[in-house]
Amino acid sequence: MNIRNARFNQFGGIDCEVEARGEWVPFTASEDDSEAFGRQVYAAAAADSGTAAYVAPDPEPEPDPEEALAQARAAMVISPLQGILTLGEKEWGKVLTYRETATWQERMVIDNAADWVRTSQNIEFFGYLLDYTPEEMDALFIAAAKVTA
Repeated sequence: MNIRNARFNQFGGIDCEVEARGEWVPFTASEDDSEAFGRQVYAAAAADSGTAAYVAPDPEPEPDPEEALAQARAAMVISPLQGILTLGEKEWGKVLTYRETATWQERMVIDNAADWVRTSQNIEFFGYLLDYTPEEMDALFIAAAKVTA
């Protein structure tokens, strides 16, 4: 019986390759395998201490919190209606009051934006205008995404 690349797995079994008809086939064996062949492969691989060794998988790296936050914010997109309804009359009124003195471009964004994208500099300006912290803007987008109209 030819066995190669034997490694103990996290469940106490052995993952390896077994030669069958001239080809190497992936195989998992355990000491209490229901098939005799599996028990034999396990015994052979375990007996050769140089063949079988448990190799723990590489742990998933901890995500960088700032990168994760940036990715989450980049995915935040709501409709203007969702944003306006979530802001409410008083807060949206502040934007409309500002609109009266805004540049043409700012008025176009206020009046015609198809989507509000959390990472847009125009939306950042809304946050500045409303004196919202970045966390308050995140909360606005999260709450607005739940609004259906």
